[in-house]
Amino acid sequence: MSILKRLEKALDDRMRGIFASSQEGAREGIELYRDALQQVSARATVGSRGDRVFPFDRLRIELHADSAERRAVLEALFEPAQMREDIRAGLLEERIATPEGLSLLVEYPSEAVVEMRLFFEKGGAVPKAEPAPMVPLRVTILEGAAASADLILQGNVVNVGRSKDVVDAMGRIVRRNQLCFPEDLSPDLNSTVSRAHATLRCNAAEGEWRLFDDGSSMGTAVFRNGVRIEVPAHASRGVGLRSGDEIYFGSVRVRLDPE
Repeated sequence: MSILKRLEKALDDRMRGIFASSQEGAREGIELYRDALQQVSARATVGSRGDRVFPFDRLRIELHADSAERRAVLEALFEPAQMREDIRAGLLEERIATPEGLSLLVEYPSEAVVEMRLFFEKGGAVPKAEPAPMVPLRVTILEGAAASADLILQGNVVNVGRSKDVVDAMGRIVRRNQLCFPEDLSPDLNSTVSRAHATLRCNAAEGEWRLFDDGSSMGTAVFRNGVRIEVPAHASRGVGLRSGDEIYFGSVRVRLDPE
């Protein structure tokens, strides 16, 4: 099975896992993603040694999103970090050399009139970027009750759960939740939060926070622009967060914004 066929199946599985139901436009989005990878491979040229190379180090993709639902689908598919990996995998399968620091930018301009446009650029050597500073998170509780009144979260990793400390059968602490929702503070809602429910990780290189479900019993989801996006349990990539997203930990509902 070719890399494109494998990716298409993986993308289809990803969309089924992220969205609670079959999201309108998902198949069209997958086809656009596949077309983008094919356009990248088609731009390979013959290098000075006779080998095939991808001569560009900057790729910019413009996508047309005429509704919040369509943008949610495209954002779930066209994630820059994962797409860079998929591009490299596709070029590698065709024995095409790729630049060390491939830069990828995905944009949704309001003036876009075509479904997708790719811009290939040569920028020369790009200085290695310094890690972005840690971004504190302000937590606004919308439903449920948190243990601490100080809801500014510091650190690159934030664990979420029902109690502050999670212990094993021998009474040893195996996890500490920086954001916790004790059951006695709001029994009906907080009881839907698992002991080790979810994790927030700050990706300094990409300048974003990502949300991961740690195998919770009642699930984790993001509500964005009127669309519910499920966070698959134990997924290696999680779901990227945007300012103003509402996050559901079970039935507890919060909003996370950069401080």
